[in-house]
Amino acid sequence: MKIGKLLLVLCALAVPFTLSGCNTAKTDTDAGEHADDHGHDHGDHDHDHGHGEGGHSHDLGPHGGHLIELGGEKYHLEWDHDDEAKVLTFYVLDADAKKEVPIAAENITITVAVDDNKKDFDVPAVRADGADTTAKFVTEDADLFALVTADEAKSTVTLEIEGAPFEGEIEHHAH
Repeated sequence: MKIGKLLLVLCALAVPFTLSGCNTAKTDTDAGEHADDHGHDHGDHDHDHGHGEGGHSHDLGPHGGHLIELGGEKYHLEWDHDDEAKVLTFYVLDADAKKEVPIAAENITITVAVDDNKKDFDVPAVRADGADTTAKFVTEDADLFALVTADEAKSTVTLEIEGAPFEGEIEHHAH
């Protein structure tokens, strides 16, 4: 009889985890911050993970890419990968992940770690003629593309916004 009750309790505890279908992962290096970017395709649904009153949900950014929190949601970085062209595109976005935030940086840096090996890649800014700032950064570096989209690699992006450094983890999402 005790085994039956134990199995019933274990099943009751397991149901919420199996039905949730989401796990949150930390994407910013500042302690105590959270992320809403998940390890699965969002499709047509939204998630709200306890942001409290006035909280918001994340799925895809305004350009259709995946979101990375920066500085406790002070900013976001949207990133997308074109698997056919092997192009990575990044956009700096506001706290609501809706509007582009042009910055003066010449590039953003992607650090990729595989096992004990780390390598930095610069992703150049894409500026309109005569513009001093941009929110868009694009690279066609095939090596970087392969590493960022590989499951065994850990990729981190660093950039400076208004004189402050920000860092976030790039999680690969299959399309």
